[in-house]
Amino acid sequence: MKFRKLSAILIAVMILSLMSGCGKKDKGAIDEMKDNYIKYVTLGTYKGVEYTPTHTEITDDYIQYDIQNLISMNTTQNQITEGIATMGDTVNIDFVGYIDDEAFDGGDSQGAGYDLVLGSNSFIDDFEDQICGHSPGDAFDVNVTFPEDYGNEDLAGKDAKFETTLNYIVENVEPEYNDVLVASATDYATTEEFETAKREEYETQAAESDLSTDKNTVFSKVIDSCTVSEYPETEVNDRIQMVMDNVQQEAEANGVDINTYLSNYGYDLDSFKENIKESVETYIREKMIVVAIADAEGISVSEEEADQKVQDLLAQTGLTDKETLSQQYGFKDEDYYYEVLYSKVFDFVYENAVAVEATETDATEDDASESDGLVDDYGTTEEDTEKTTEKDTEEE
Repeated sequence: MKFRKLSAILIAVMILSLMSGCGKKDKGAIDEMKDNYIKYVTLGTYKGVEYTPTHTEITDDYIQYDIQNLISMNTTQNQITEGIATMGDTVNIDFVGYIDDEAFDGGDSQGAGYDLVLGSNSFIDDFEDQICGHSPGDAFDVNVTFPEDYGNEDLAGKDAKFETTLNYIVENVEPEYNDVLVASATDYATTEEFETAKREEYETQAAESDLSTDKNTVFSKVIDSCTVSEYPETEVNDRIQMVMDNVQQEAEANGVDINTYLSNYGYDLDSFKENIKESVETYIREKMIVVAIADAEGISVSEEEADQKVQDLLAQTGLTDKETLSQQYGFKDEDYYYEVLYSKVFDFVYENAVAVEATETDATEDDASESDGLVDDYGTTEEDTEKTTEKDTEEE
């Protein structure tokens, strides 16, 4: 049975998407939150917070990636029907697999042809080694043994014979990167135009990403500098219960009880509830601090702004009316107000922060830190990606 991944991000999504409120009818949404939260919050430094601006350098490697991608997308193949297959070649084969002289499910290419890179270890045992030395048109047997830990229990540890035909050797023909290729495969006329446009795209993306990183850095420092003495017990418990109800529904949808469902992700019921409680309190702590800063700075939200947030969310979700949106995501009126308030406070603390350029020592330490992580094609570490994803989820 296949279960969907239950992660910290999923927990955050559950918390944010199952927001509920208990505002009184005779008070404004923001005023009600102030009454519930401010008495428990001691603000720290939220103006004049120092941060080092993020500067993502767009190197030639970024552009080279797009050049290579363009070449790859326009690479063609020739079918070579002469010669001998050697390790590293891509070959096209057909095969039928037998165990005890009986064909088995999944062991037949059904005459459709299968491209296989010799040496890729895509097939079991020494299957690929036994193709080397054969020529296109050859028909031969490949004898292998399935591993003991093979995923299919019916095949694990069994000896098998594959009646194999080598159809042809694949020759990849890469086009030359020049103005002709660019003009025929892109919206640009020359390689210079293509590379300039790609660089500008990366620079725009980098600027947006750097700004988001800086804002998150400042906001995190602000949150860390504040203290919360107590959480509203009713709200905490209500949110925990709503998340648990959602997980219960997920378990039932998968046809198992909640304990079995959680065990697939390394949780028991108690540890999961504790994890949820910590996530809920983290979210509510941030909310309480945001409301306290808004109160201190006189930041408010109008009815028109809250209505616009509703329209924005309708556009994002593809829903057509507020009632459906509220029912489907558990939103109350005050939640729309808070989302606007959060954005205003988030921007406020950044606009009142102080940028401090990195020293040579800081730059050296940053370089050393970056070299320790796995870097993808765009120069982003896996850890950065995960943090950005989690924060983006929270902001939404």
